[in-house]
Amino acid sequence: MSRLRKIIYGVLVAVCFSGPAAARDDLLLVFAGCAGRFSAEMEHAWLLMDGRADALENQRQRFVSLIDAIMPPDRAREALVRRVEIKLAHAAMLSAASFGTNLRLSELARLQAERQVHSCQTMLLDG
Repeated sequence: MSRLRKIIYGVLVAVCFSGPAAARDDLLLVFAGCAGRFSAEMEHAWLLMDGRADALENQRQRFVSLIDAIMPPDRAREALVRRVEIKLAHAAMLSAASFGTNLRLSELARLQAERQVHSCQTMLLDG
């Protein structure tokens, strides 16, 4: 729980120094996008029987906790829509990377998915 408190504290500090509601809303959508990406990664890991599934689920849950910490009640629908849209897009990228027949496009999809997940992981304090 201590780690979660540190994350929430870091988010609150970032929100306080970056402008009022607009910054919080932008951060809400970023966290929702990351939760969606990790949902897609986790399900893809389950599909491929990849041992990383539990770690991915943990990271997804950390972003869900961040969303819960900063989300105003009137933004819940928007955050959920964002999360689902990003999850579907990321899942399509992972499918293209793993099962695509065009090797060049598969490699590009894999690299893009890795970049996006890495960008989310850098927001967590333990990377």
